[in-house]
Amino acid sequence: MTHPRRPEPLLPRLPSLLAYPAGGQMLAIMAALSLFRLLANLPSLLGLLFEVAFWVMGFKLAVEALTNTAHGRYAPLQGEDVLATDGDAIEQLLLMLVVYLPIVVVAAWFGPVPALVMLALAVLFMPAAIMLLAINHSHANALNPLAWLELIGRLGGAYVSAVLVFTALGFLSALVQALFDVALPYGMGVLPGSFVALYSLVASYHLLGDLLHRHHRELGLDITPAVARTTYANPMEDETMAQAEVLAQQGQPAAAAERLAGLFRGRGASDPVHDRYRELLVAAGDLPALAAHDREYVSSLLETGKDKRALAVVADTRQRVPGFEPALPGHVARLVAQAARTGQSQLAVALAEGFEQRFPQSPELPQVVLTAATLQSERLGQDEPARQRLQAVLGRHPDHALAGEMRTLLAALERVQASGGGARAG
Repeated sequence: MTHPRRPEPLLPRLPSLLAYPAGGQMLAIMAALSLFRLLANLPSLLGLLFEVAFWVMGFKLAVEALTNTAHGRYAPLQGEDVLATDGDAIEQLLLMLVVYLPIVVVAAWFGPVPALVMLALAVLFMPAAIMLLAINHSHANALNPLAWLELIGRLGGAYVSAVLVFTALGFLSALVQALFDVALPYGMGVLPGSFVALYSLVASYHLLGDLLHRHHRELGLDITPAVARTTYANPMEDETMAQAEVLAQQGQPAAAAERLAGLFRGRGASDPVHDRYRELLVAAGDLPALAAHDREYVSSLLETGKDKRALAVVADTRQRVPGFEPALPGHVARLVAQAARTGQSQLAVALAEGFEQRFPQSPELPQVVLTAATLQSERLGQDEPARQRLQAVLGRHPDHALAGEMRTLLAALERVQASGGGARAG
């Protein structure tokens, strides 16, 4: 007969539990929230709203840590992992107010002794209340002494150990925040103090989530893994990508590509799906489909400000489909500028080739020609083609804002030609 394995003691696992908020993207998120809290220094109601927003976001991180850990998901949180709602956070905030505000009132009206007694009880039972609220989402249940005692009775000594660590974290956090307030001038102690408060809060809730996970049998909890995070933008993309990969592994890249194409016909798809679709089309040898897809994909990338990625796609596709280029003059102009900025002179000039004939009325024409002519003369040794392009554009746009720059470059090219350097005709 096999017996259930007893949960590991807390002490050996404590370092990894306390290090949890330092993993994933949590440090960056907490630093950003700490900076955000500086806005709480704004006067009157506005500052109070920012203070409340800070704590709501902080408790969202904490509740997410507790819930994920309780379901056995110990990997540090990433920014996109935070699925806890504002309602979950506000539940916990209200619990804190209901428990600790009466202690402040009692201290003010009846003195420190009864307040200390209430504080000792809060220290003992608050972790139980937090866990009950996270499980049942009921303040009535979370504030029920009978529910506390039942939970504590089932956890036994493990609860006492967790309470000691939970209390120590809260005490040390308050102490460090007070030291920062004293040591740093002009109220700047709130910045590192906020970070410490968030770190302690997330670590504390992670500790309680660990307690629930390791004692779920005693508590009768269902620890079915939390909803799996999507690898791509949504579950539909995950499912479709998985189906496409099966087809690809079976040697059917065209069928795999067609499966992904269904995503594009709806509300669109994320960039990784587009990139995989391109790979499958290349594997299938369907270059016309690749060109048709990439014209739309490049436009989408440019519309969302991803000029660097758009240029990379264009460069790759041009190697497979000679003469490939976007359909809109504004997009071509942006790609020419991006290529010039990143030192891809030949690509910039190639993209600008024939721009005057394709888009004679485009307002971007003078800028595209000036960029291309400059690269042709300074980087590629194509002085004569550059000179001819400049002359043609100046003849049609003599009063353009860039006319002065074009005339300066044209004059320099003509001096080179006059001195015998015009043999560099490209």
